[in-house]
Amino acid sequence: MHILRYSALFIASLSIFSLSGCTDNFKSALDSIQIARELNKGTEITTEYIAATPYASSLVTINDAKPILLILGLAEQNPTNAAYQLTWIAEDKGTIVTENGRIIHTTGFDTSNLETLLIKGQQLSLPGQSSSWQAIYDWSPGYRYNFSADITSMSLGMETIVTDLWTQQAEHIQEQVAFNSLNSKIINDFWVAPETNSNKPFVVKSIQYLGPNMDKVEMLMVKPFIEQKLNTTN
Repeated sequence: MHILRYSALFIASLSIFSLSGCTDNFKSALDSIQIARELNKGTEITTEYIAATPYASSLVTINDAKPILLILGLAEQNPTNAAYQLTWIAEDKGTIVTENGRIIHTTGFDTSNLETLLIKGQQLSLPGQSSSWQAIYDWSPGYRYNFSADITSMSLGMETIVTDLWTQQAEHIQEQVAFNSLNSKIINDFWVAPETNSNKPFVVKSIQYLGPNMDKVEMLMVKPFIEQKLNTTN
């Protein structure tokens, strides 16, 4: 994935990035791609630029390479659990789709792509909400479908995520994903920002592997998609 490069990164308070959970807040995915292309031409990514861009964005590092910037192009609710599936778009039209902070689908990676991540017998929850469960992984290219994984989760406590201009307390959740049929396992890490009076919890940072011996993807939500709570007062 030879996606977008950035020249500088400065971001402001998380509070100015709160977005309601509604697809009306986003223009078309084509507009998102156009913004990514403009950045690829050398537009400097400053505090002012990010604040003025009407899109959430994620700073992504693949296999410890130079960070790249992905723009949120689409937010669609999963009808089974009402969670938002977020499509992050790169300049070359490669994508990463996340749900509750978990990568569930990718396109444009050079070797392997994650076609589907499903949870057996339950809904895909936010990291830390379940201690153990089973998942099904599908990968492409090739006929690599229906690989079962046993997942165990544990909290490593609260940590502080620090960028140039904002600081966020988050719970560090680590998940061990064991593929018994492949005699292999991966370790995924998530940092979950806690629920507030107005916002639902969300994954502010993650380090995830697409599968055994596959790409490592680190995502930092420099301009997060934060789902607001519904106002229940009369």
